[in-house]
Amino acid sequence: MPVSVDLISAAFKRDPYPTLMRMVEQGPVVETTFPFLGKVYMVTTHAAVNALLKDTKNFIRDPRSLGKSPLPGFNWWTPRCLKIMASGMIIRDNPDHRRLRILVDQAFSRSSMEQLQPRVEQITDDLLSEIEQKGAAGEPVDLVEGLCRPLPIAVISELLGLPPEDRDMFANWAERFAIDPSFRGLISLLPTLWKMESYVRRQIKLCRQSPRPGLLSALVDVEAEGQQLSDDEAVGMTLLLLFAGHATTTNLIGDLILELCAHSDQKDLLFEDWSRIDGAVEEALRYSASVLSSKPMYAVHDLKFHGLELERGDRVMALLSAANVDPAVFPEPFRFDILRNPNPHLAFGTGIHVCLGLKLARLETRVAILRLLGRFPKLELAVPREEIRWTALKGMRGPSQLPVHLHSEQA
Repeated sequence: MPVSVDLISAAFKRDPYPTLMRMVEQGPVVETTFPFLGKVYMVTTHAAVNALLKDTKNFIRDPRSLGKSPLPGFNWWTPRCLKIMASGMIIRDNPDHRRLRILVDQAFSRSSMEQLQPRVEQITDDLLSEIEQKGAAGEPVDLVEGLCRPLPIAVISELLGLPPEDRDMFANWAERFAIDPSFRGLISLLPTLWKMESYVRRQIKLCRQSPRPGLLSALVDVEAEGQQLSDDEAVGMTLLLLFAGHATTTNLIGDLILELCAHSDQKDLLFEDWSRIDGAVEEALRYSASVLSSKPMYAVHDLKFHGLELERGDRVMALLSAANVDPAVFPEPFRFDILRNPNPHLAFGTGIHVCLGLKLARLETRVAILRLLGRFPKLELAVPREEIRWTALKGMRGPSQLPVHLHSEQA
């Protein structure tokens, strides 16, 4: 019998751990039902999730290979911009995925991140100066609005090489999608999405005519396996980088700030040795479940997977957040511990679809936390933790508001 799983409600977002633990205990594969999607098999244990995400022989991302639609039930009205996003690299399988991946991997290399770090630090410092002005009178300030959301947008805009005079406009467009992610909200925001698509197409045309520094010019210029990106592929890649990179990093930064404020012993450990920041970021990735699950995958043929019989076309999802609290791998999984070692979490996935922007997300989060706590060491929550509001974005978890006092004596 399929089980009903709540991965959406505010109650789950506030405390996901009992649900995740039940999923692991029922695992490694649990039959569930989802609105619009219907039957979905959720893979829950660390071993099973790891195996699923690496198995390109038995599972694929692109449902069109099996005669299914990537947007079931909506094709008759879906605008071209949404179809482009729904058929981007994130659901492509090899060899097409490999071709697209090669085109953008270089931009996210270690050397590229090292070159980008000074700009990330400067953008962060500028945002913190604005936050400090707002909190000068002792009033609470919202770190999601002031830091967690605008930092990733500003960084990805700069990485793409968008004209500086357009970045505020681009940021405003992106923020609207983060604030209202509901189906009704998506419909109301379609005109904005059309504007974004048109804008990106114009920028691609300009980059083809006159290349400039930035990833957008690199995307339209570079070749892989003798081919270039089409305009539709370049648009889809740009929108993927914007939306996927923006929302996930926003949540990760907010999650880590929240956990450090809620676990003063862990914050003290960080103050004792700032080199522990990498461990803090990794533990937030494991513990906070910023990204709850993978995109759907589909069984290529009838098979037996971790004891369960699957039929061709069955929809399967990796519940990353459950795998990351699997007690078989993580002792005391519900304890937030920035010294946890080893920490083989699967927050970024694994296999060919491992998160493209993982280096960038780590860089932005590391810089944001070090600059924030270095400047405001007495930072604390302005409301009880149970009053924190959580994002309504499906498949993600992070605070939608994070009111804090910059100095504890102001509380």
